[in-house]
Amino acid sequence: MALLPVHTAQVLLYTFPETLRGVVQSELNYSVILSCLAGLRPTPVIYWTFNGQPRGTGEKLIIRRLSREDLGTYMCVAKNSQGQLSSEPVKVSLSEVEVDSTDEPIDPDPILTVSGGSAIALLLAGCAGLVVVMVGIGSAIAQAQRTDRRRIRRCC
Repeated sequence: MALLPVHTAQVLLYTFPETLRGVVQSELNYSVILSCLAGLRPTPVIYWTFNGQPRGTGEKLIIRRLSREDLGTYMCVAKNSQGQLSSEPVKVSLSEVEVDSTDEPIDPDPILTVSGGSAIALLLAGCAGLVVVMVGIGSAIAQAQRTDRRRIRRCC
């Protein structure tokens, strides 16, 4: 994992994927990790802004499954009793391979998509079906054995 800092006074902002000229490029549905280090005393409270609005607190901001709504400018802010410092802004954008804005998002086929309660119900139904098949096979084997015994008794 390559980490390149974006510097401002005593606040460092590390990113994954790495920052290039203040921009983090990623693809949709991939994670982006922003990590803030502040060398302030007393220990500061760290929070994040996204396009100027509060986004979260803590040293790391993890954007899971990047979506178009997550694209924009992020900053780390460190605040303590001595004052407040901010990192340089970092813009999160799509990789250049996804530039074609005429493409509409592809929705998964609802017939083939199963999750949550439906997935559990399907799994249980599959297990129940397997039990029925196994019982049927067992019954057929038992019936075949009974038939063989009857033939042997008649014969001898």
